Amino acid sequence: MARAGLTPQRVTIAGAELADEVGLDKVTMSQVARRLGVKDASLYAHVRNLEDLRGRIALLAADEKTIRIAEATSGRAGKDALVAFADAWREYAHEHPGRYTATQTRIRVCV
Repeated sequence: MARAGLTPQRVTIAGAELADEVGLDKVTMSQVARRLGVKDASLYAHVRNLEDLRGRIALLAADEKTIRIAEATSGRAGKDALVAFADAWREYAHEHPGRYTATQTRIRVCV
């Protein structure tokens, strides 16, 4: 039975926050479980494995980055839009280095 309040989204966000702090390659299921205050085994009711978690982090980051870029380029055209796009992309990468790294790797989504 799943722990009350623990969801795939909460696990993903905890993993993404950890990735931003320590780097995506250093994220482990044990670290995510500690961050959430649960046992490692509890996570597996919500994500299949570390590869699945990294894929979910990549999808989260892609969504966040897309929203940020859309907001930055809204109502702009030409060079102004291109500069806004690049600035938003770069700012996201600086603010969320672990999540950004996740978007730059090949992912497999476990269904």
